[in-house]
Amino acid sequence: MNINKKTHRQLSIQNSLFYILLILTIILLAQLSLKTNVSSDWTANNRHTLSDTTTDFLQQSDSVIIINAFISPSDQYRSALESLLSRYQIYSDKLVVNYINPEFSPNLVREFNIQQQAEMVVSHGKQQVHVYDLSEQSLTNALISVSRQKEQWLVFIEGHGERTPLSQENYNLSIWGEQLKLKGFKFQGLNLIEHSEIPMNAAAVVIASPDRAWLEGEINIINNYIDAGGNLVWLADPNTHHYLRPLAEKLNIEFIDGTVLDPNAELLGISDPRFTLVNDYAKHPVGEAVKSVTLFPQAVALESIETEGIWQATSLLQTQVNTWSRAELIDEEPEQEFHFEQGSDTAGPLSIAYLLSRKLADNDELQRIAIIGDSDFVSNTYIGNGANLDLGLAIINWLAGDDALINIPTKTTLDNQFNLSKTQSIIIAFGFLIVIPLVLFITGYIIWRKRR
Repeated sequence: MNINKKTHRQLSIQNSLFYILLILTIILLAQLSLKTNVSSDWTANNRHTLSDTTTDFLQQSDSVIIINAFISPSDQYRSALESLLSRYQIYSDKLVVNYINPEFSPNLVREFNIQQQAEMVVSHGKQQVHVYDLSEQSLTNALISVSRQKEQWLVFIEGHGERTPLSQENYNLSIWGEQLKLKGFKFQGLNLIEHSEIPMNAAAVVIASPDRAWLEGEINIINNYIDAGGNLVWLADPNTHHYLRPLAEKLNIEFIDGTVLDPNAELLGISDPRFTLVNDYAKHPVGEAVKSVTLFPQAVALESIETEGIWQATSLLQTQVNTWSRAELIDEEPEQEFHFEQGSDTAGPLSIAYLLSRKLADNDELQRIAIIGDSDFVSNTYIGNGANLDLGLAIINWLAGDDALINIPTKTTLDNQFNLSKTQSIIIAFGFLIVIPLVLFITGYIIWRKRR
């Protein structure tokens, strides 16, 4: 090819256009990278990605929430804190994040009573919650807590052997109580003999399986509370629900005598058929908040009596078809196998929880009542099984009228443990210590022989 002045000029123009287009492409890609955030989280429990329920909450929130993060610029946790908060700010422009260097802000440190580096103070109006660890669960709980419109008090009835969130025995409800506190709820124990009225600021009253009969006057107090539009959750059991029979009659609920038996528990390695597995939930905000199976030890079945124009009843928890209610109570550990007995037992599927609601006459608010045929599922012993905790939190959020917060479960870390039996461990040890070295030795010996 002959290079003359004309071709040389054309090549110069082409090169200039190429470099101009290259520079423009780089600028456009830089602008696109600044305005676009695309990422993929391949970790086992998506620890670098906010859960769907957290993002839904952030998108629903319409009030400004301030997060004051106290951390030094050179602190080792600075990048982790910024990464966590930036993930939240992507989904909400209502979050105002302030990074405060505690070394140069002693007055703010004293004002907020800061205890450590990377501590966050989440504020909304007069409400403040401190967050001490860099986890989605803690930060989301704090955002939920300050976003509540008013103080939410739960009144736990005492004096008849009820379970309580104020004690840490396996039988009691302290783990459930701690999670409710993180959501912004406050507790008050109430003995109806000592107090003849239930506080008007109670978001809901909790009756957690009394093991002694109530006095007539105490029944009247609860009835008056319900007549006034109060919300209630009643955790019953096969051997305790009869102590509050007048309350069941008022709510048009009938308990099926006996204990629910579920042969499907064997799928989880549970030989006791009194453990009931539930994965069939009502199409209801509470049911939709539960994403996996729940476990109910020694549950009692119940049914709603049809009444026109009083309560709207929803069967929340439905057992599987091959379950049944044993007519006789089973108090001790069962040793024999149980079989359905026609005429005395009640065949499944059975309901072990009902949600009742009705519109109050003086306003448009809904009165809400939950009756669960088991109190063990939120006890310290069993609340960690399946989605029991999510169900317990969703019920309370629904009772308190916080419908927007119902579908935000506790995010837990997946169990990555790999458990081997003794036989499997021996096989692996034998293979790595003896078989593989022996194969390598024989292979090497054969190659050596052939080369000779």
